[in-house]
Amino acid sequence: MTGRPRTLLMGAESTTSATTDGLLALQLVCCRDGVTRLLKRAQQFPLRFTTPLYLDPGDPGMAWVYVQNPTGGVFAGDRLETRVEAGPGARVHLTTQSATKLYRMDGSEARQTVEFTVGDGAFVEYGPDLMIPHAGSSLTQRVSVRLGKRASFIGVELIAPGRLARGEAFAYERVDLTFEAVDGRSELLVDTLVLEPSRRSPARRGLLGPRPYFGTFMVLAPDRDMETLGALLDAEVPEVAAAGVLPGGAGSFARVLAPTAPSLREAVTALWNVARMYVVGRGLPRRRK
Repeated sequence: MTGRPRTLLMGAESTTSATTDGLLALQLVCCRDGVTRLLKRAQQFPLRFTTPLYLDPGDPGMAWVYVQNPTGGVFAGDRLETRVEAGPGARVHLTTQSATKLYRMDGSEARQTVEFTVGDGAFVEYGPDLMIPHAGSSLTQRVSVRLGKRASFIGVELIAPGRLARGEAFAYERVDLTFEAVDGRSELLVDTLVLEPSRRSPARRGLLGPRPYFGTFMVLAPDRDMETLGALLDAEVPEVAAAGVLPGGAGSFARVLAPTAPSLREAVTALWNVARMYVVGRGLPRRRK
């Protein structure tokens, strides 16, 4: 996936680029009628999306954005960047159309960055589907969030051990994930997860053990009582999970281990419902894929 012309779209304009980098840059604003609408868009293959959808009966003005990758996954040399700016009071749900497959990379790697700017009083949630690293794949990913005043953010990351049906449990090279957040005044957190099976098996005792599916759930809402939310999440977590509060009361988080993908999704969905009810007063509606 190198040297292929890509198309860049910004509104009705288009140009051609020879870069291999994929880009999706969105600016969404809350209009006077309370509906969050798309103001600007730039997209460059292989990242794209069509139009915001409105799928939450409890908040019909919330924009649901499905990130699409028509190539079917992430390949060696990919440099993918998603940038989302949610203006003051905007409500945005960002997800993927399906699981993210990391294909064999033969000694190379892929990089992905996802950047959120959450305006004053805005609410953004980011819940991509399961990441499935194939044998020989390597990904470095950075998710960053910049929060405005009274803004809130929910983020989810779900990771599979690989293609178990093909005997590829932890056969990937490296998965390096960083999540960081600032609130305009100071750094709220930096969370890093590095899984490198050739150096240390994630299946060993003290890491993932016999539950190879791993999930991270993060809530950022510095203007709310995160001690209370942390207790609510802790009461909801399944047997092999833990929840807590971020330093300085900036947010709450949970880590979940699960034996299967469905059980991981079920556990994280339950946490998501609790957090959503506490932060915005609405549960998570059915997510359509």
